[in-house]
Amino acid sequence: MFLKRIEMQGFKSFADRIVIDFDNPVTGIVGPNGCGKSNISDAIRWVLGEQSVKSLRGDKMTDVIFAGSEARKAMNMAEVTLVFDNSNHYLNSDLDEIEITRRIYNTEEDAEYLINHRNVRLRDIQDLILDTSLGKDSLSMITQGNISQFAEAKPYDRRGIFEEAAGVSKYKKRKIESLNKLERTKENLERTLDILNELEKQVSPLKRQARKAELYREKKQRLEEIEVAVLVDDIKRLSEERNNVEKSVFDLENQIVSQQDTIQLLENTNFTSKKDLKTLDLEIDSIQDKIVKTINEIQVLEKRQVEIDEKRKYQIEHGTSQEKINEMKALIEEAKFEFDDRTNRLNKTNADIELLTNNLSEIAVRLADASLKKEETSNIVNRLKNRIEVLKDVIRDPFSSQSQAGVKSIISNRNALYGIMGVVGQELIPVEGYEEAIATALGGASYNIATKDDECARSAIEFLKKNKSGRATFLPMNALKERYVKTEDSIVCNNTNGYLGTCNSFVTCSREFDIVKDSLLGNILICDNLENANILANLLKYNYKIVTLDGDVIHRGGSMTGGKVKNEINIVTASSELNRIEKDLVSYEAESVLAQKEYDSLLRQKDNIDANITEQRISLAKLEPIVDAKRSKYEKMLADFELINPDNLDNDESFNSALVQQLAQGYASRDEFSTALKLKRDDRQKLSAEIDRKDGQIRLLRRKLDEANGSIRQISSDKAVIETKIENSMNRLASEYQMTYEYALENSNLEINEELKEEVGSLRKDISALGNINMDAPEQFTEVNERYEFLKKNYDDLVASRDKILSAIEEMDEIMKTQFMETFNLINGELNNTFSALFGGGKARLVLEDENDILNSGIDIDFQPPGKSVKSIRLFSGGEKTLIAICVLFTILKVKPVPLIVFDEVEAALDQANVERFVKHVRTFEKQSQFLIITHRPGTMAECDVLYGVTMQNRGISQMLKVKLVDAIDMAEQDDSTILEDKL
Repeated sequence: MFLKRIEMQGFKSFADRIVIDFDNPVTGIVGPNGCGKSNISDAIRWVLGEQSVKSLRGDKMTDVIFAGSEARKAMNMAEVTLVFDNSNHYLNSDLDEIEITRRIYNTEEDAEYLINHRNVRLRDIQDLILDTSLGKDSLSMITQGNISQFAEAKPYDRRGIFEEAAGVSKYKKRKIESLNKLERTKENLERTLDILNELEKQVSPLKRQARKAELYREKKQRLEEIEVAVLVDDIKRLSEERNNVEKSVFDLENQIVSQQDTIQLLENTNFTSKKDLKTLDLEIDSIQDKIVKTINEIQVLEKRQVEIDEKRKYQIEHGTSQEKINEMKALIEEAKFEFDDRTNRLNKTNADIELLTNNLSEIAVRLADASLKKEETSNIVNRLKNRIEVLKDVIRDPFSSQSQAGVKSIISNRNALYGIMGVVGQELIPVEGYEEAIATALGGASYNIATKDDECARSAIEFLKKNKSGRATFLPMNALKERYVKTEDSIVCNNTNGYLGTCNSFVTCSREFDIVKDSLLGNILICDNLENANILANLLKYNYKIVTLDGDVIHRGGSMTGGKVKNEINIVTASSELNRIEKDLVSYEAESVLAQKEYDSLLRQKDNIDANITEQRISLAKLEPIVDAKRSKYEKMLADFELINPDNLDNDESFNSALVQQLAQGYASRDEFSTALKLKRDDRQKLSAEIDRKDGQIRLLRRKLDEANGSIRQISSDKAVIETKIENSMNRLASEYQMTYEYALENSNLEINEELKEEVGSLRKDISALGNINMDAPEQFTEVNERYEFLKKNYDDLVASRDKILSAIEEMDEIMKTQFMETFNLINGELNNTFSALFGGGKARLVLEDENDILNSGIDIDFQPPGKSVKSIRLFSGGEKTLIAICVLFTILKVKPVPLIVFDEVEAALDQANVERFVKHVRTFEKQSQFLIITHRPGTMAECDVLYGVTMQNRGISQMLKVKLVDAIDMAEQDDSTILEDKL
């Protein structure tokens, strides 16, 4: 015997320790309802790893512990041990006897697992019984519920029992583990690749920078003495070149933007068109299949119709008068049906044309609206883009106006001037929503330049005078004083409606600019609107400057300033306005894209409806002569019939020729499919031609775009060189000579020495070609390159590991397919015999739902009991479903013998005759399998070698009683003999 014994204590209703020995092939467990006999099968499943509390008929795992009774206290532990004979090494172990134990305490739901008294994990139990068909959900543990579920399960849900029989569970488990490992490997690859890509971006530039740093040290020593006249001449010449280059770049950039927009639009349209093309191809294939199928059906039907017509012709020519009348009436009915059918199709086609025409009118209206919407959104987007460019120009060069020439001169040469801290409007950043108020409060002070002290301010003014570069206002920080609102006035402000605070409360800046903020804005008040500002100004006796959120001003003394200048740009509000417009641009661009898509969609709909109307009119033209022909045929037959039998024509009889109806339906379907196919092919031809045309446009535009980009790159490279040279010359003029270019140009009278100019130009060209120099590049390159090489080796190792895992998964898939199909075919080959034996005849087979997907296909059951024709297993009775499931189980056991099978009232739904067939079939497996049958059916009990009775002498506590069937029979025979002797 495979299962030698079960030892239980404290498990459910088995409070006392019991030992159940299994010495016979078929062991029965019987007892009344509620005695706890099914707890034995629960115990076996529990030990073998069952984790579903619901399937153990509890709410939590500790419910398996004996909960007590009227006469017995609850226990704090449950323990079950299964002892197996493993001499044939069926279990995955070299031991000849294996004890598996599971133990749980009422203080926690985590169980203890033991194999031969040694603590193990649940996974070790699962590995021990893997592919042995002893799992908690395998075919070795069959309950009445399992039987019902198997019979009524969806095809895919039946796979588990067949996979277990095929022995692919271990491969499936390994595949899942491999997939998990593959996912982790992919994540590591992605992380490593991200780091590698980042390092790769650093390695090459650092290598170049390291080389440039060495060259720079050599060139720098040579370029020390520069003549002002040479620099001025270079700046003048290079400035003219830069202006020409900038104009060329501007023209090319406009051209590129236009081409990119066109390409994007064409690509978006083509992407949608290609998706539609794929959909059309699928639809065309589907319609073609339907046409072929319909034509085949029509040919079969026409052949049958010809045969019938020949028979009728013979009857009409050689039959009796009544037979001729009958055949003629049949022909008239068919002719009338065909005439009515074609007339209805003609009317339907007319109705479809009318409906499509109405739809076309509606689409035309919507298309006009969509076109208008598209133009509107496109115009808004263009206006916003233009405004953004203007704002960017202001932000890039905020001091371009002639009035700010002095500010521009100072900021351009701030590196050569000590103590220049920055321009007020660029350093004081308004809080969102308060930009207009702050810009108004600062006024002209937005362009004031903050300096570290008054000495720095004087030095900057001297620089402007010397170079005649304009005027500027300076704010020496050491001379500024904080301004504030008086306490009594602050109380008035805080109790006035609409007062928001002082301006310095709504500005952010670096700490060093706090004194500037408090000096300029500390005593300027903000109100929400002009009306409330007037009230507050009156209360404060017009002693403070007050601004509103809209930019209106009430000055000290009572004068007021307000209004709005169209497209006004201020250094303070430019950045916030740019951010706002860029956000609006994103929204309007999305709206523009949607409008374009809507327009394109409606245009396609219009074209489709036009084509559909055309095809319907063609179909109408084809149908009209057919209708006339059918009418003539029908009228002729009526006339012929009246000649032979004028008084016996009954047109009210219902037409019932299925063949003619099928032919009419076939013709209608063929015409409908043909029309649909023509439409789809026309659509596909147009769409394909449009895609090719647009692809050609895209290729042409991309060539032009590449040419323009190449030109821009070349020009930009030239411009970068020019600007670098200009900037270097300007910086050297400012830092070494304290001169602006304008001043040096005006006051330089030196003639340029050609040799000196050539030398300077050569050196400056070399340095300009080097670009920005990173003096730490050599050390940085060594450090980054070492890390890059290390990670590259790790990445290669991970790639090799990934490929190995993929190869293993592919190999496991092939093994699982092979083993599963071999077992499936074997089971299918045996199923019919088992079914005939249990049902007394009939046929049975298993069917794969998808033979192309063996690893995931569901398994359906096709059973035909003798004398029945049932299409679905759900239509069988409960007993038949049970017997069908048992058939499948016994067939699997023939193909894949299992050492232990537990039946828990599986035959409960069977009648007596089927119970007898069931137990006799069980006996056929007793040499290869051990059966533990929990039952209450007498027929099953009679076939068991030994019976264990489960009783509850004490309420709530199960006990066991063992009876050997042979001993019981002997005792019964002895009792009968004794009674007979007494009678004699």
